[in-house]
Amino acid sequence: MLKIKKHILILLLLCMLVPLFSQVVSFRLTAASESQNIFASELYGAKWMSLNHFFKIFGEINLLNTEDWSLTATLSGKKYKFFANSAFYQINGKWFHLPTAVERLSYGLYIPEREFIRVLALDAYPDLHYDVADGHYILVSSDFSISAVNIKEMKNGTVLRIKTTKAFRKEHCRVWQGNNQYLYISIYSATADMNGLAKKYNDGVIREIIPVMAKDMLQFNIKLRMKIDGIDYYIDQESGDIVISLRHSYQKSQTPLNETEIKNRWLIDTIVIDPGHGGKKSPGSIAPDGTLEKDITLDVSLRLGRLLEEKLGVNVVYTRTKDVFVPLYQRPKIANEASGKLFVSVHCNSVDSSKPYGTETFLLAARSTEKSIEIAARENKVIELEEDKERYEKLLSPEQYILSTMAQSVYMKESEDLAQAVESKFKSRLGTKSRGVKQASFIVLIGPAMPAILTEIGFISNWTELGKLKKDSYRQEIAYSLYLAISEFKENYEKEIKEN
Repeated sequence: MLKIKKHILILLLLCMLVPLFSQVVSFRLTAASESQNIFASELYGAKWMSLNHFFKIFGEINLLNTEDWSLTATLSGKKYKFFANSAFYQINGKWFHLPTAVERLSYGLYIPEREFIRVLALDAYPDLHYDVADGHYILVSSDFSISAVNIKEMKNGTVLRIKTTKAFRKEHCRVWQGNNQYLYISIYSATADMNGLAKKYNDGVIREIIPVMAKDMLQFNIKLRMKIDGIDYYIDQESGDIVISLRHSYQKSQTPLNETEIKNRWLIDTIVIDPGHGGKKSPGSIAPDGTLEKDITLDVSLRLGRLLEEKLGVNVVYTRTKDVFVPLYQRPKIANEASGKLFVSVHCNSVDSSKPYGTETFLLAARSTEKSIEIAARENKVIELEEDKERYEKLLSPEQYILSTMAQSVYMKESEDLAQAVESKFKSRLGTKSRGVKQASFIVLIGPAMPAILTEIGFISNWTELGKLKKDSYRQEIAYSLYLAISEFKENYEKEIKEN
């Protein structure tokens, strides 16, 4: 009898849960796109939809923090953050308010359908509308100008045909080969279904296509399995398609033989360490007692290099090993010429006030804004001491900055993962305040064709932190914390490479 009652209770519970998790909210990116059903639940007499599922399908989930139950995700080039049991949310760090608090169900965050539609229409998809006949929300009112990327393998190369729905001129396009076996295709005034065009390939010279959008330019960052011998491209007059020919000797039948070698090229075997500042021209920040930033950064960098060589067995390349002046533009160049796989620039912080303290780690800002330029102004001011200042004016011009940052965006996720690991180790081992992971327009982060970070290991303008930074034991602990973060990142990164 007790077993029967138990089964009845379980059956009743299941009956209650079925309507809770069996609903969906349907979306199409455009009217012609494939339908996507987002999980939804009935709560308080209304339909609530899954934020996790929506951002997984139409955007990218950056972090699901199960400690405070917050969700950080990227959508249409902007970063969103929602919190469980809170009516507040963020778009690119700016706070907004919802009529109702977000709820947590199991391992996901849910929001009322109507409220989330208002959020999307407010910023990401201003043309969002509901198709009554179809029963779907249409996110983008018009079709994209780039509809597909088709690949055809030939005996002596590969042909990429970018299918278009509007006329482009050749001057709208730019195609070039970068370092670390990447091909870049930039198309001005183009739009596309970013998720639909992102693809991985198990065979052929093209390994993966990663589309990136910035302002009025669409870029394809394409991972290659080998360096190509030449590039030609033209606009097909009949179809309007953009046709790109890659000349190479890669043969499909060679893939099994070269697979291990191909994967090994992506392993982190060379790490570039950049001790900030150096020489008489660039002492960096100067502490109240006269201690120079350049001396601390060099000492920490050399300690870190020894740890990486001894414990990880990797090749370590320094942008300087002595008290010499190295121009900013040469530091990324050194990294690229050494075929570096990681770039870590070490600096000390300093402000007018003696109160601020702690560590913070930066990656390159997605675009050059007044705020990001202001943050980077102190580290970039060494430009004034260099002879060829004009090269930096070109580098920081709006057009060139977008091109440079889009090339670096290939490594944006890895750079952020490394930066998070660094700040986590600093916080747990140094016992200091972590000021978090941030973005800024540092010159040294624009050029490296690899994951790149700039870490500020403490404030020499703060007397307490300065006292610590002057101690050998503390600088060794900083170096060891950086080593642990890099080691952890390397293990996770290479595990993913080997599994692919």
